[in-house]
Amino acid sequence: MKRHLNTSYRLVWNHITGTLVVASELARSRGKRTGVAVALSLAAVTSVPVLAADTVVQAGETVSGGTLTNHDNQIVFGTANGMTISTGLEYGPDNEANTGGQWIQNGGIANNTTVTGGGLQRVNAGGSVSDHGYQCRRRTEPSGAGSEHHSERR
Repeated sequence: MKRHLNTSYRLVWNHITGTLVVASELARSRGKRTGVAVALSLAAVTSVPVLAADTVVQAGETVSGGTLTNHDNQIVFGTANGMTISTGLEYGPDNEANTGGQWIQNGGIANNTTVTGGGLQRVNAGGSVSDHGYQCRRRTEPSGAGSEHHSERR
């Protein structure tokens, strides 16, 4: 008769080979050393591809600085200061209507924004954009038909 019919196994860190190995449940382990754990964590984080981000600036929140690229979207209900927008519409056979940019919503404010070639900034009704003292607002007519683009020095 075998001594251990139902044997459980666990993973034990082998510091010589730098790997986890299968061992009996009775085997002892000293654990991974901190340096190896940190190296494994950094390797995992740096190997993850950067994905396009959609960020929302909530009402009452202020975000300063940053760049929108690679189809990033920023939806602004609060205040965004000093943003650079270099993402927007693509042209070609695979283009999409909305591929990124900054969207100023009702009550949202964007100050000193730089829009580079291909960049897209949309100011919806009730939103406001200001650059070096000039302000641009979009408002709807009382009838709801049409809109007016308005630029003035403030």
